[in-house]
Amino acid sequence: MIDPALTQLMRMLMWAAVRQGWRLVKKPSGAFFTLFMLAMVSFGLMPTVVMALSDQKQPSSIIAELLGSAIPVLMYAAAAMMVVTDSGKAMLELKPAELQFVLAGPFTNSQILSYRLLTFGIGWLPLSFFFSVFLLPHFGSLLGGFLGIALGGAFITMIAFQYTLVRSRISPTLLRAIRWSVGASLALIATEVAHQVLRSPDVYSVEMISRAINDGWAARALTLPFRPFVLLIESAIGMEWLGGLLMSVALVSGITVSCYRTNGGFSELAVEGVARRQKKLERIRGGNVYAMSTRQAERSRSLPAFGWWGGVGPVAWSQVTSAIRRTGRLVPGMILIGMVAAIAAAVLLPQFPDTIPDPARTYAVPLALAASAYVGFLVSITAQSGFSANRRLLTWYQTLPIRPMAIATGMVTGTATVLLAIECAFCLPALVVSSLTMVQSLSVVFAGASFSLAFASMTNFISAVTGLRPMPSGTPDVFQGARALIFMMILGLSMTPILLFAVGSAAIAGVLVGFSWTFCSITAGLAMLAGLPAMWWYSGIRFVDSEFLGD
Repeated sequence: MIDPALTQLMRMLMWAAVRQGWRLVKKPSGAFFTLFMLAMVSFGLMPTVVMALSDQKQPSSIIAELLGSAIPVLMYAAAAMMVVTDSGKAMLELKPAELQFVLAGPFTNSQILSYRLLTFGIGWLPLSFFFSVFLLPHFGSLLGGFLGIALGGAFITMIAFQYTLVRSRISPTLLRAIRWSVGASLALIATEVAHQVLRSPDVYSVEMISRAINDGWAARALTLPFRPFVLLIESAIGMEWLGGLLMSVALVSGITVSCYRTNGGFSELAVEGVARRQKKLERIRGGNVYAMSTRQAERSRSLPAFGWWGGVGPVAWSQVTSAIRRTGRLVPGMILIGMVAAIAAAVLLPQFPDTIPDPARTYAVPLALAASAYVGFLVSITAQSGFSANRRLLTWYQTLPIRPMAIATGMVTGTATVLLAIECAFCLPALVVSSLTMVQSLSVVFAGASFSLAFASMTNFISAVTGLRPMPSGTPDVFQGARALIFMMILGLSMTPILLFAVGSAAIAGVLVGFSWTFCSITAGLAMLAGLPAMWWYSGIRFVDSEFLGD
């Protein structure tokens, strides 16, 4: 199925990646963050292992129960988004050096596809084992959790691969119809769940929301292929578990065989992917960083310039304008939709006061902030602004006659602008429907804005200190997905102390002056902002003193 020369190439690439990682670990900063990450992971896994080995059944959290009940829907949503965004095209690409080796040899399309799938499996299996150990208390068994995650992730990825392999044989009209149908199915599931939650006579609870997610006919029909993987994860080892394993293996094997039967143009897809990468690099070297069309580049735009502000102004102006141009119509469109939703809520809510239940109105602003944080996270990791940008683009900032503190402060503004704009879009209708007073609602919004600024600062801090990126640039390799997940893990672990300090400060303020939305939210927001100047100072110094060797 795979030529020995390709397996030798895999071994050489893995050894090269290990040597590169060892060189980073030998540096003082790399050793410190390696020890920090290992310590935090150990502390995170310790309660999991204790709970798994304990004889008593530990109660699951509300979030864990909700996620457990929604696993089939989440898996379908992940597969649908990979089809809509055509993610399989990037995942099937080869590095230019790999492509030259592969095309020079007498390899068939099946052997090249086998090589790409094996490189994906080498990176995915260790991550599946880590996730299965971390979530062991919520699984039926360690083996079942590992196989369920590994096979489920492989099934979702193979769906994206299959769509990419057959798209060249389908007309553009049919491709648009497929993408629109997949997007409409996600909207149908969301509408169905929202309708059942709002119209349910039961009190809000985990069981009621779980029923709303799983009992809809659209959710049951569309998520049917993903339920064997959930059965494998949640069941103890036995006949039911064996049945889920057999069905899961059959699904993965079936779609894999289908990919091999339709891989006639795989070599052309690999060449096309490298051509896209080279075209992008040429465009960046020519100064057209954000892929503006010629018509857009010729049209002059009057953008207000910022003041000097001790050197912060020029960097902030560059980051804000770049973030606005990179995201395009996304952020203005979301703000416009938020304004329309706020106006509609202000007009319709007095006429239909019982449409939204009281608990939902009370927590409307916090829920809007949570949703905006999730969407902002997805947008910010793809925008790659600040210190997370391409390293070749950052060398310009190192030549500026500006203090490191000013550079780091200005670098935060791009990501923070996008996050705050998304927060504004989500909070506009929430402020209208909220049953809290305006002062209470605005204090909660202030806490959310402080979190957005802390999140943007931490993203820049990790990129400046460790050299990692949320979305690694360059053509995908064996460990690229692992590097992105390591960044996410470090980001989550680094944000934990900030959030704990904010919660603790809010609790102390509640004890001293009384528990209220206003005092607790303002105290939590100020606590999250307290350590940011020190973070900017250190990240600026590390950025200026660093040497970029290129991607």
